[in-house]
Amino acid sequence: MNYVRNNDNIFVSLQKGDEIFESLYRVIELEKIQSGWINGIGACEKVEIACYNSEIKDYNKKYFDQHFEIINLIGNITKSEGDSFLHLHITLSDCEYNVIGGHLFRAIITATCEIMIILNSKSINRSYNPDVGLCLWNLDN
Repeated sequence: MNYVRNNDNIFVSLQKGDEIFESLYRVIELEKIQSGWINGIGACEKVEIACYNSEIKDYNKKYFDQHFEIINLIGNITKSEGDSFLHLHITLSDCEYNVIGGHLFRAIITATCEIMIILNSKSINRSYNPDVGLCLWNLDN
């Protein structure tokens, strides 16, 4: 993984074998990021994505062990109980041009992943919402 900061933007270049979450949490730690917005493209494998089931308040996860193009990686950086929290969604295309997507839990880069983080100086915190079963943005403070 390599990255460079330019004012309120961080450009991240992931390399073959990098795991997306591990790499981004490392940048968050090194740059002391409070909050931000993430966009990216690239290629990956060994992907775990999910769809949140609001009736049972849990994720239906699925693992894919094949090569994908990352059409879109999007998400945000916030805080939950004082710790950095990454919330990422991903859209993927396979070699047959089928598209899948969902809430990202894990992905290993196969070629590269080019990510831009747009920084925000204000810390955005999450609070648990029992009606939804997730920690959601708390913009009241």
